Amino acid sequence: MDTSLAPLPLADTLVPRHPPSGVWRQSWHRFRRNRAGMVGLFLVALVVLTAVIGPFFTPYDPNDQSAMLRGAAHAAPSAGNWLGTDQNGYDVLSRGIYGAPTALAVGLGAMVIASIIGVLVGGIAGYLGGFADEALMRGTEFFMIVPVFVVILAVVRLFGIMVVGTALERVPNLNLMTIILLLGLFSWPPIARMTRAEFLRLRHAEFVEAALCIGTTRREILFRHILPNALPPLIVLVALGIGGAILAEAMVSFLGFGDPKSISWGQMLFFNYQALKVAPWACLVPGAAIFVTVLGFNLLADGLTDAFNPRLRA
Repeated sequence: MDTSLAPLPLADTLVPRHPPSGVWRQSWHRFRRNRAGMVGLFLVALVVLTAVIGPFFTPYDPNDQSAMLRGAAHAAPSAGNWLGTDQNGYDVLSRGIYGAPTALAVGLGAMVIASIIGVLVGGIAGYLGGFADEALMRGTEFFMIVPVFVVILAVVRLFGIMVVGTALERVPNLNLMTIILLLGLFSWPPIARMTRAEFLRLRHAEFVEAALCIGTTRREILFRHILPNALPPLIVLVALGIGGAILAEAMVSFLGFGDPKSISWGQMLFFNYQALKVAPWACLVPGAAIFVTVLGFNLLADGLTDAFNPRLRA
């Protein structure tokens, strides 16, 4: 039977295929087609899931050193310790899982601080222009040339000495909070520059002019019209910044300037790098965790860049 003249299915003849409407739906539609972005999303979701529910399923308490008492430090992976133990007798798997919440707290906390400062500075500079723009951008450039890593090391060490014998010494994770604060205070310049560029582009857009004509206040224009449309490129910077903050905290902890009261992947490397030949698993696990987390956020940012690229909008 000749089927060349058979009628097409009703769905194909009556329902035209259009790209999804709305900026966010179109961006998600493009993001799903980006393999690198989807891999990054999967890795980030895996780290978040580990941080949220992982501590409830760890085989040992992260501060349990009973393995050292029975002479089982540096023990290879076994049925009792799936990823072995380190030189202090800690279970590597348990410590690695508890390091995930610390990493996310550092990345998210630092970027929340950086985003608030960057959006405020860049938004004011881009919307007002003139002298305010020049003054704020010159201040932004000053923060961009400061050797951030050296400043963090110096401040953390000095602050750690100053709080000895004071009530602040009893504050839990004080050094970690100091590192998060410093990372946030020195990570906002790229966000400010991007925000300024977006505000300069959008402040003369047609929808902003229309809002002014109907008497919309300046505050409503900023927060209801310009800022939502400036968010896509800022989200990309935040995703990149989270990975960078996690890596920076790992480097600070690896150099011995981390918070001794917290559990982080950088500290696991600091305590075990000297026994790399004896117990390599104690360094490979936190190293792999840092690699996977930072790679996930970088791939996620890469996918978001393609998704939010205006030149790809249908």
